[in-house]
Amino acid sequence: MKLTIGEIVKAQGIKGEVKVKPLTDDPSQFGRLDAVLVGGCPLKLRNASVRGDFVYVLFDGITDRNAAEILVGKRIEIDRMQARKLDSDEYYIIDLIGSRVFLDDGTYIGELVYIDNFGSADIFTVKGKRNVSFPFLKRLELKFDEEAGEITINKARFEEVCCYED
Repeated sequence: MKLTIGEIVKAQGIKGEVKVKPLTDDPSQFGRLDAVLVGGCPLKLRNASVRGDFVYVLFDGITDRNAAEILVGKRIEIDRMQARKLDSDEYYIIDLIGSRVFLDDGTYIGELVYIDNFGSADIFTVKGKRNVSFPFLKRLELKFDEEAGEITINKARFEEVCCYED
């Protein structure tokens, strides 16, 4: 299984470097990788450095701006075996997507279809009778049952932060 860890947003400079928007909570992992898939094609990393909110990467064989421009818009993936080990209260987004979402009183909300990150919090989007979005916050007391594919959330806390689509 592949995990998406970044998206190339632009060519940087004239020597083939690319600017990457990290799609991981650990951008430093780019520096520990030898190879990745870019748009499905394997590429070896020559150098990676985190600067601000972005990662700047040089790939073997990408030696000028023209070659780097071809990579813009492509996603960077790794094999799940290359990813760091997660703590007991951490999950990969790919494992959460498709889960059925319930409140702790048993009310079915819908299916988790998308998770986006807006800086300080991940935003969950759930499609159901009423589509709803909410930030992932520890106070929601989210419980994930991976085998059942179910997420349970504290009802009172959920109602404080959820935003229903009209």
